[in-house]
Amino acid sequence: MRGVNLKVSEIAFAIFDFPLGKVIVVSRENRLISLDIAKEGATVTRKRLLDQYPGAVETAKSFSNLGRLLEHFFRGEKVDFDVPYDLGQLGSFTRRVLLEVKAIPFGSVRSYREIGKRLGYPMAARAVGQAVGRNPIPIVIPCHRVIRSDGKLGGFGMGLNLKERLLALEGVRTQG
Repeated sequence: MRGVNLKVSEIAFAIFDFPLGKVIVVSRENRLISLDIAKEGATVTRKRLLDQYPGAVETAKSFSNLGRLLEHFFRGEKVDFDVPYDLGQLGSFTRRVLLEVKAIPFGSVRSYREIGKRLGYPMAARAVGQAVGRNPIPIVIPCHRVIRSDGKLGGFGMGLNLKERLLALEGVRTQG
């Protein structure tokens, strides 16, 4: 996230307007730590962010590359979100799950059970689901691509309607 000289420990954020809502991105030490989609207005969103991260600096310039990638993604284009991020605040199992989720190709889905099997825990679908639910940077780590083994959506922190819309952008149809 180049472009703005931030102090090493400084938190930066940006709010982008997309048809699905306001996409809020936050970085610490130039590494993405949070991505959220808000329905409320920019003023309320900005206040909430500053309450959560006192002293944070708003700078769209620091996130210009990510903003362009998101723009392409929301147009239904295949995007490799190759941006620096930090999952250090998460436990090791959750990080392993999220790295497995990051590898799910555009336009594909995996079940919670499949991910558990890939990690050597064939009976850990529920634990995988909980780990996926802790994903702080959805879309960049495409947790919307993780569904139930019966083909239904499962859960999604930002709502099942949004999960279905994100999958539809990638050409994936689910059983709802």
